[in-house]
Formats: sequence, structure tokens, C-alpha cells
Amino acid sequence: MAPRVGILGFQGCIEPHEEILATFGASTVRVTSPHDLTQIDRLILPGGESTTMLRFIKRFEMVPALQEFARHHPVWGICAGAILAARQVHNPSQDSLDLIDISAHRNFYGGQLDSFTTELQITCQEAPIRAHFIRAPLLAPLPPTQARPVPTIESSLSSQPIFISQGHIWACSFHIELTGDTTLHQRFIAL
Repeated sequence: MAPRVGILGFQGCIEPHEEILATFGASTVRVTSPHDLTQIDRLILPGGESTTMLRFIKRFEMVPALQEFARHHPVWGICAGAILAARQVHNPSQDSLDLIDISAHRNFYGGQLDSFTTELQITCQEAPIRAHFIRAPLLAPLPPTQARPVPTIESSLSSQPIFISQGHIWACSFHIELTGDTTLHQRFIAL
């Protein structure tokens, strides 16, 4: 039976994930309430505007439910979603969900006009993937807390980490869902 994948549904790059996941037979749920988390097996925090998403998360009192969900289920934060998942956020600082032991420095790779596409090598994968960087954050591992495993750098760009995993929690600086590459989605639903 294919997993049910939730996508935080308040704002951001939602539809491309739904389209990719449908090609694998995975059903999706747009998550906008704590109850929605009881209907899914894993969660994507999509790219978009982290401040806006955080406002809705707080308004609908989802912080504790998201943190509890992440203790037991795979979560993948992409760009703004990685910022939400981080333990620390800079430039400017903001609250976060503290799901993965990383710091996220917002807009490290520039503003909207500085967006670019490049090929990346990912660990445990032979072929490179194409990825979009759109107002992308810098990610950096922090010492692990709360008996979580040590963060693992899965990919780097110019010696800077851009994909970090920590157990079943992932954080990526880049958008993969906009390129048509399905490799990481396949790995995520297999977690």
C-alpha cells in the first residue's frame, strides 16, 4: 500500500509535489490542521515563504502536533520548509519547529533575481540531480540534541551543505520538485 504523504498546505510550492507523488501512486493530503497529521505517514514542508507559513502554523496551534509527528514519521523540509524545520534561523532570526539540528541562514544564495539551476551529487546515488535555488538558505549542522542522531551532510555546493539528514528528517536548500527529477521523492516515500 502506497504511503499517504502530507504537504503543509498553507502556502508555497505544493502542486508540483502532488503531481510527482501521484506518479508513484502515493496519495497526498494538504495539511492545515493537527487532525490532518493523523491521516498521513510522512510530511513535506514545501518551499515558499517561511514567515507566512509559520504565522499559519501558530494561528492553527500546530507547533506541538508537528513536533510530535516528526518524532515518529519522516519529514522533508525544502527551502522555506528547511527553515521551518531548523533548530536555529538567522537573517533575520525567527521561531522554528526544531525538528532537525541545523541552522538556516535565510536568502544566503541571494534574492529572487539570483535564482539558479545546477547539477548536484547526492550521497548513495550515482547520477547527479538538477536542482533550483530560489532565495535558498544556507544550512549548517549543529551538535545533536535530545538523543537525536548526528546530522549527515548528503550533498554540498561549493563546500556548503545543501542537503542534511538526521534520521528520518531531511532538510534541503534547493527545490527538486520543479525539475521533473523524481529521485528524492522516491527515496522519501521509501523511508
